[in-house]
Amino acid sequence: MARPLTLKNERELLNVRALPIERYENEQLAALTVYSLHWLREWGLRPTVEAITVLNHRLFPSRFGMDFFPDFPDANRTLRSLLQCRPKYRGWVSGTNKGGFALTPQGHALVLELLRRIGSPQVGNIGLGEATEAPRKQRGVRKTIARDVDFKAEIAELRASRLFARWSEGPLQDRDLIHVYSAFGVFDHTPPAAKRQKLRDLRDSAQKAGDQDAERLLASVEETFPGLFTETTARRQR
Repeated sequence: MARPLTLKNERELLNVRALPIERYENEQLAALTVYSLHWLREWGLRPTVEAITVLNHRLFPSRFGMDFFPDFPDANRTLRSLLQCRPKYRGWVSGTNKGGFALTPQGHALVLELLRRIGSPQVGNIGLGEATEAPRKQRGVRKTIARDVDFKAEIAELRASRLFARWSEGPLQDRDLIHVYSAFGVFDHTPPAAKRQKLRDLRDSAQKAGDQDAERLLASVEETFPGLFTETTARRQR
């Protein structure tokens, strides 16, 4: 069993080392969150959402890091995992962020399984225990969890639009403005600033998706319909 260790405050969580990815990559996010909660209690720290979020990322960076900023913890992923741990779902955790979270008997039983498969953390140079069983095997293909912005889906939708089809056939013309509205999800009365923001968002998604055709289409839209994204004098004076 791991030897006792007490941390003075939450800042000392930054000394926790990441566990080997092969030990946790096939575990459920909710189960890993239970593991983190257990260690916060063991170290004498209050398991708030903030502390659990930080420890999840310190221990399991590949599972709890942001998509585009993996060096930073994804708080939304921890929140979703905590929700799955609650009595309504898996029944591993009880409590609230205000009062702190606690493990249920089912949660404690899960922790014992995880300690055998994952092992215990390392804090600084202090190792707290090794795994005694093989890591969990992958069961099927892991589902991709929807993020705040699914840029690939956004560009796939743009490619499926009538606007993309028209652009593929030849240069855009004035009569294609209706297809721009449809593809951008805007209307004639939508403020130009909102239309510009939508154009920037689509360009950002196209760049992240590595879709040069989509980037060229968006450049063509801006070139063909410059007035769409420009404030008129009358509108500015209102």
